[in-house]
Amino acid sequence: MKNIEDILEQMRSCWEGDLAAAETVKRLFRARELFFSNAKSVMEQFDLSLGEFDALASLRLQGEPYEQTPSNICQANLVSSGGLTKVLNSLEKKGLISRRQCADDQRSRLVKLTTKGKSLINEALKIVLAKHEKHLSNALSTDERETLNRLLMKLNQNALR
Repeated sequence: MKNIEDILEQMRSCWEGDLAAAETVKRLFRARELFFSNAKSVMEQFDLSLGEFDALASLRLQGEPYEQTPSNICQANLVSSGGLTKVLNSLEKKGLISRRQCADDQRSRLVKLTTKGKSLINEALKIVLAKHEKHLSNALSTDERETLNRLLMKLNQNALR
């Protein structure tokens, strides 16, 4: 993988205008790519797609009873309902989730982690989070991480306006 700073230097040499925003966004994209690459290797180890991993993680991190509506899973993972249906069908076939009719809304079904699904996502999340922690702690001090978190929160909150 080519060093992002080399890529940015090439961009600067070919452009006379201000590239400050592009540089920031490129660095954010590269950081996302690095973290995603770490997580993807774990997903492959557990035979999960990105959508499956995200759906299981959403259910697990919601807490007891590890159950949500599909629309809540869509919102948490920024996926379409059509895309999620395919993911849920696959997870159900693997025995990682179960679905039942929602008492409040007969048109909707609640999605719940099975014992097998909870065990799998617990193990996968531990590995992914440990990889993320190692990457962050190798690159940033505690103060730098706190600053980065504050800045990213500010950036994301501003995007909602």
